[in-house]
Amino acid sequence: MIWHSADIKSVLSELEVTAENGLSNGTVDLRLKKYGKNIIRNIEKPSFKKHFLLQLRNKYVYILSVIAVISFVFSLVYQKADYFSPLLIILIVLLNSLITAYQMLRSDIALNSLRSVTNPIATVIRDGIEKQVNSEELVPGDIILVKSGDCVPADARLIETNNFSTNEFILSGEDIPANKKESVILEEITDISDRTNMIYSGCIALHGTAKAVVVETGLNTQIGHNSTLNQQSGSDKLPISERLDSTGKIINISILIVCAIVFVLQVIFNFRNQGFASTTATALLNSMCLAVSAIPEGLPAISTIAVALGIERIIRDDIIIKKVSALEVLGKTTVICADKTGIITKNSMYLDKLYDGENIIDVTDTKLDEKAMTILRLASSCSTLENDATETSIKKACVEHCDITAEQLDNLYPRVEMIPFDSARKTTTSINLIGGKPYAIIKGATESLADKFTNIDSETVLKINEQFAQDALRVVCIAIKPLDAIPSNPSPDEIEKDLTFVGLIGLNDPLRVPTIDAIKMNDLAGIKTVMITGDNLSTAKAVARRAGILKDNFEAISGTELAEMSDEELKKNIEKYAVFARVTPDDKLRIISAFQSLGEVVTITGDDFKDIQALNNADIGCAMGKLGTDVIRANADIIIKNSYFDSIVNAIKESRGLFANIQKSVLYLLSCNIAEILFYLISLIIYEKPPISAVQLLWINLLTDCAPVIAIATAKAEDSVMTKHPSALGGKLFESSSLIDITLQSIYIAMITIFAFVIGYNSKDYSDAMTMAFSTLGLTEILHAFNLRSKSSIFSQKLGINDFLFISSILTIFIILFLELTPAGFVFGLTILSTKNLLISVLLSLSVIVFCEFLKILKIILNRKKI
Repeated sequence: MIWHSADIKSVLSELEVTAENGLSNGTVDLRLKKYGKNIIRNIEKPSFKKHFLLQLRNKYVYILSVIAVISFVFSLVYQKADYFSPLLIILIVLLNSLITAYQMLRSDIALNSLRSVTNPIATVIRDGIEKQVNSEELVPGDIILVKSGDCVPADARLIETNNFSTNEFILSGEDIPANKKESVILEEITDISDRTNMIYSGCIALHGTAKAVVVETGLNTQIGHNSTLNQQSGSDKLPISERLDSTGKIINISILIVCAIVFVLQVIFNFRNQGFASTTATALLNSMCLAVSAIPEGLPAISTIAVALGIERIIRDDIIIKKVSALEVLGKTTVICADKTGIITKNSMYLDKLYDGENIIDVTDTKLDEKAMTILRLASSCSTLENDATETSIKKACVEHCDITAEQLDNLYPRVEMIPFDSARKTTTSINLIGGKPYAIIKGATESLADKFTNIDSETVLKINEQFAQDALRVVCIAIKPLDAIPSNPSPDEIEKDLTFVGLIGLNDPLRVPTIDAIKMNDLAGIKTVMITGDNLSTAKAVARRAGILKDNFEAISGTELAEMSDEELKKNIEKYAVFARVTPDDKLRIISAFQSLGEVVTITGDDFKDIQALNNADIGCAMGKLGTDVIRANADIIIKNSYFDSIVNAIKESRGLFANIQKSVLYLLSCNIAEILFYLISLIIYEKPPISAVQLLWINLLTDCAPVIAIATAKAEDSVMTKHPSALGGKLFESSSLIDITLQSIYIAMITIFAFVIGYNSKDYSDAMTMAFSTLGLTEILHAFNLRSKSSIFSQKLGINDFLFISSILTIFIILFLELTPAGFVFGLTILSTKNLLISVLLSLSVIVFCEFLKILKIILNRKKI
């Protein structure tokens, strides 16, 4: 069937559905099996097997396996007793690949989980009941309800409309409203932009409401045919990943050069005793094991795992990261531009005061008279928005103070027409029947209506309005106008003039206490908090002062004043403003641009479809989950589900913490791996023998590289990350102080390992020395993870039975001690350590804590001197 050229009755008949009852749940299940989910592209299901095979395709695994096999053959030919070692090496490589594959699988699962939390919600009628479902569960025949601000979830034929229009830019490329009407029947060959009786998936509902029947889903939709939908969740990477890749290449090349030197030295030192072929195979195996152990192959994986598991934790805090690349940018935020209502305030407004043209009425302790109740009744009847905090609070006050039920209120003054709210007019007009006669009820900003009143002096109204505003009240002005007839196409220019003033409503929206604390944290972190609101300037200033946004060194400005400034003037003065009142969507764009021109990183909140451009232009667009529309959530970088301002600050903290954790993980990997290289090379030069076997090297790598790195990378953000100004974050993977730390820590770990080797050395049998070195190196690297987990003292860290690093470290230490104190270590070429040597090894390992504590104290002293 050609949906746009058929009448509504035929479409419903074809889809076997009624507009009143919709589909049954059983029918939906059958159609889901037939048509599939309403998604454009399936995301590949995470696979452990895929990740495991990917790890095995690593070039170092190939090389190591080949050399291990060659070494095994030489061991059999020359009847050497160490033929078991090459097999053990391959087993360790397989075990390492299994562990890494498991972590990558967890990453995939965490990232794919974002897909379900970011899918739009659709309102449907099923079994005669209106309900909300995930848009991917829609099927042809579903009856959907769409309102302004929604993202159309599927292609659908309109059944009913009320002043309904959409933006079809995603299909037509034209950014203009497309007015819709259900009654028209079109020619079969009609351009998509002219199909006024259809709505299409991915388009934005601009005005009004509509009921429609779904006709196409998934790949069968117009947007599916065009393949233009980009599902972004989990598809992009942190910018730091690229820096990790480039850093890894430089380090890898350096380590391979050192390993080549090690190979040459081993051949030179040993070929006379063992024969050239055997020596070459052994030296090659040892050198490659050293390379595999020392090369930080996990560098690129660190960011992937850290981001995925970090996002998993962030989601639990009611924060949805839609674009992974936004995580790093979020941490560098220098300006947060936040809306007032519901973000800085509680969004639980209540009626505080009324003005009836003669008296100010304190609603909290006064019974309302008929005149005051009339103000509330008219204001409630002019309610045109769903889920709007202002209109909801007015209706609630009307029910409470006027002795009327919500059902009676809806039918009190029947509405016959309306003129939607417009940010330029700052008013809403509803045409209702009062006593059978048509009246225009106008509700809006006092400043926009004051000069249109015929029954009261505008200065009087503005004076009371200012008084309410200075008490931090949101002020709503109510007016009325009798009409001769119901207008078929009401015009604001004709109707919104010569008005009769009815009253002012003062609504109180208290601040959230956590918001005040979050703003203080922003000040400490070097982040400027800016409030952008459609409220009166005086109201905005009063709220901002109470919240701690409008300080003595900042100013407030209205949209009118803003319009009089050129872009250049705004850029020069933007830093002195902390409050912007009565702003339009275009004003928001100018504010963002002005801050960005000074190098600021701007995060902005949005909840209305008119904020789309602002969210796209800001460095981070933040949709507020409870308040925001589908289209806002679709265009945002992050979604704050609870809509609280302090959650934005927590998201910034998590972002900064994630970046800091990745840095600490890299520092840990490099300091330990460089220490292994230094220890091996220096000991080899001194004793002309490998100081530790290939199996022992790989075993240490398996025990100390995986769990500690993941534990550090995925730890919860430290509070100290919010004590730095964004400029201090830089974005560099390494700062000069970090390079110094790596150098000093690597040298120290290498030196104490060499010292342990020297203590255990015996010229005839140096297995004791190797065991001492194995013990000291392994224990030191495990303890060193606690040094780097926090920039504060290790003694201030809280450990618990649920701490992953603590648990994994205890297990690793147990394995190391078990191999050194039982015959099980013989498999790895280890001997049983004496009590004396074990104690020396443990003390040497613990000394790394003392050394790093000294470095931390030294840093504090040097920083104080700089200040």
